[in-house]
Amino acid sequence: MAEYVNGINPDILKWARERSGYTVPAIAKALKRDVSIINDWESGERALTYIQLEKLADKYKRPLAIFFFPEPPEEPNIAENLALRSSDADRLHPRIHILLRQAYARQLSLMELNLGTNPSEKKIFRHLQARLADSATALAQQTRTYLDISVDTQATWDSEIEALENWRDRIAEAGIFVFKEAFQDDSVDGFCLVHDEFPVIYLNNSKPLVRQIFSLFHELAHLLLGENGITRSGIFSGTTQEIEEFCNQFAGEFLVPSSDFETHHNFSNYDDETIEKLANYYKVSRPVILLKLVGKGILTQENYRRKIDQWTKAHEQRMESMTGGTSASGGNYYNTRAVYLGYRFMELAFGKYRQGQCSIEQLAEHLNVKVKHLPQLEDRLLRKALP
Repeated sequence: MAEYVNGINPDILKWARERSGYTVPAIAKALKRDVSIINDWESGERALTYIQLEKLADKYKRPLAIFFFPEPPEEPNIAENLALRSSDADRLHPRIHILLRQAYARQLSLMELNLGTNPSEKKIFRHLQARLADSATALAQQTRTYLDISVDTQATWDSEIEALENWRDRIAEAGIFVFKEAFQDDSVDGFCLVHDEFPVIYLNNSKPLVRQIFSLFHELAHLLLGENGITRSGIFSGTTQEIEEFCNQFAGEFLVPSSDFETHHNFSNYDDETIEKLANYYKVSRPVILLKLVGKGILTQENYRRKIDQWTKAHEQRMESMTGGTSASGGNYYNTRAVYLGYRFMELAFGKYRQGQCSIEQLAEHLNVKVKHLPQLEDRLLRKALP
């Protein structure tokens, strides 16, 4: 017979669930338990076995010891600081809540690894501070000058992968680390957290690469405005909608500058082939090109929506035929972790370890992997450094 655990604080059980974005019915479903059992646990009327506590800790991504604390630990509620309405914050997938905590932990890691000071010579989030009343177009022009990459250079990149890597690297040089994760929530493209020294951007790696590129600059605009941000589809209103429109305009203008678009691509008729060529030239999605056409008055909003619907249905049918309705399997674990972490962050963490400035356990904690995985992960880093 299973033994029950004594000393669990029921208030911590409730706090951990709420901070992880689970409702009582949702966690009951995830654990295949009745709602009444969850309520009894959180009221202290029913004890938990050790196995049950382990399952809760895994779902909430919390250490077991925390459930025995006399009161919840002090930590910021990141979801409340994302310029979201409370109802929108409540609808965030639990995975997003976990990633928000991870992003905050990454900022703490960056502070610790760099002794509290951002080592980048250029810090774009300080030099290009913006306001919502500013021109998004002007800010995009200033940002491209700051990052020092011309449209001609952008057009020479061979693929969306190369484009994203180059943009990510250049933004990291400007003082902002960019991480990637599988969000497990298709409604969220990315998010960012402001910080005096180490602002960070997270991208949803499940999205197409061209969408990730757009999201990267959308979130950069949030940071230049000094705002935490999260990009979700079709749920914003009021002041938040104004911010989102500014960030979208910034990203579109940065990636496809109007001056270049009008000078080099002054066509009167835009068919699908032309749109595809322009998207490939700028390494952006076709909808970004469509929006530029809407802005030029060549395409109506109605035609824009019709074309988007057409492409969406074609994509869904193509994915259905490729996967048979099932999800594709994941790739190599170490390659994936390296892509998610980014080589600059890995290089920083391994460098501090090799210099004796952190233990191997601390290194694993910074990288959010098990100690046994570190050699293979470092191997990926060394391969990247080879010419």
